[in-house]
Amino acid sequence: MSLLRVRGLTKEFGDLVAVDDVDFDVEDGEFVSILGPSGSGKSTVLRMVAGFEEPTEGEIALDDVGIVGSPPFERDVNMVFQDLALFPHLTVGENIGYGLKQSGVPADERRERTERMLEMVRLEGYGDRTPSELSGGEQQRVALARALVNEPALVLFDEPLSSLDRKLRQHMQGELQRIQLETDTTFLYVTHDQEVALAVSDRLVVLDDGRIQQVGSVEELYEAPESRFVADFIGDVNAVEGRVTGVEDDTVVIDTGDDEVAVPRDRAEDVAVDDAVDVCVRPFQVRVESADGDADDPADADGAFSTTGIVRSRSYQGSDSQYGIETDRWGHLSAEVRSASFEVDDRVTVAWDAGDVHVYRRDGVDSPEEDGGT
Repeated sequence: MSLLRVRGLTKEFGDLVAVDDVDFDVEDGEFVSILGPSGSGKSTVLRMVAGFEEPTEGEIALDDVGIVGSPPFERDVNMVFQDLALFPHLTVGENIGYGLKQSGVPADERRERTERMLEMVRLEGYGDRTPSELSGGEQQRVALARALVNEPALVLFDEPLSSLDRKLRQHMQGELQRIQLETDTTFLYVTHDQEVALAVSDRLVVLDDGRIQQVGSVEELYEAPESRFVADFIGDVNAVEGRVTGVEDDTVVIDTGDDEVAVPRDRAEDVAVDDAVDVCVRPFQVRVESADGDADDPADADGAFSTTGIVRSRSYQGSDSQYGIETDRWGHLSAEVRSASFEVDDRVTVAWDAGDVHVYRRDGVDSPEEDGGT
């Protein structure tokens, strides 16, 4: 069941359209992340759900009740801010129980629920400390406990992990997932950090320039991105320029300059003959092998893209190595390789299967007929 329903949500600041006709749902008990670059409108969406901004147009419903126009304190929603906003003059326990006190909850019950939340976030015995005595990760957990203690229907997060170092951020990702599952609370999380979003989310809402680009599970957006933007933003991607020379029932034929490759139709759904396209492939799907004696003129295998190149960089990643390769045909490509090792300046053959690509029309590039070609 949809706990949160957003329809036609639009926010204008003068001539600037910050959020443009946004629709999405959040199911009860889900962990959903709104992901996008700076200026994409994601924090504005969150602030409208929280009640800190009023929409120019659109509807927001929480548990089937419209909440547009309701003040923040009347919404069954709590928010964890980027700067946490802990009260420095209050103890940890007083910070967590502040909302309960404002709601008139008796002291004994307030104390019991605060202790329960301290246990939930693994800060037992920290109730009498002040925020200044805590580490960054501990302060994050206090802010989360404060947001959860009054058992809201929905908790909103505005990039709360952005100030943490990578190791602590990864630890807090696990803590967020654990607490969300144990409390069965619905989380709506805003971030520009794809690593965080991929790690914690059940589903992603990808925004760019105020508009939704795609909504789906982490697996769907990573394995089947609907646009070049989503492919670029959700993980790393290589792109090779080409032009469509044929469209059949099951395949699309693409000329990449030196050869033609037939790509499965479901990997190139929205293209037509003469379209300029980008052929995109993830680095982990790129195969790298030492070049043989006739590697300067490789014979492409059927159903594969292939070229040669020179290894220009190598970055050890633990389980695999990331290689930057300057290819003879398609410029710079990245490859993640686990089963082999190459050195800088090695000559290699680079290949990937046509079934692993996604093909997107390059908007703004005319066909030969349109630009005067024949």
